[in-house]
Amino acid sequence: MTDQPHAIRIDITGALREISLGDTPRDQARTVSRALLDAPAVIRRLDHPDGAIVLIGGKNRDRHQPNLYASLLSHSLGGPVEDLHGPVVFASVTSTDHLVSLPDSALAEAQEICAKASPAPCRDTNEKGAS
Repeated sequence: MTDQPHAIRIDITGALREISLGDTPRDQARTVSRALLDAPAVIRRLDHPDGAIVLIGGKNRDRHQPNLYASLLSHSLGGPVEDLHGPVVFASVTSTDHLVSLPDSALAEAQEICAKASPAPCRDTNEKGAS
């Protein structure tokens, strides 16, 4: 049995949660949609030394409050300075647009930003993928 790919979700309070994506594109879309509580929409694709990283937000993200933590991480990973809203999922993506696990370096950067920016400690919990 192979390990399922993992992504992270950062909400507007800076809470970081690791999510198990599943192996099929359908499972991945369902899991990301549940993590965002909205239909997923790609915000940006970043070129990173350890592989491409995709930022996924909810289709209705503009109705949410700004997410400073996700904005800081996006910029730290090489993206432009931008105002992200609502919860944001970060995952690596292959050239065929299949989601794969976020690189350890990006995960470490997310944990560092979350810990520095949040007055409360970052939460790092695992969520089971779709059944």
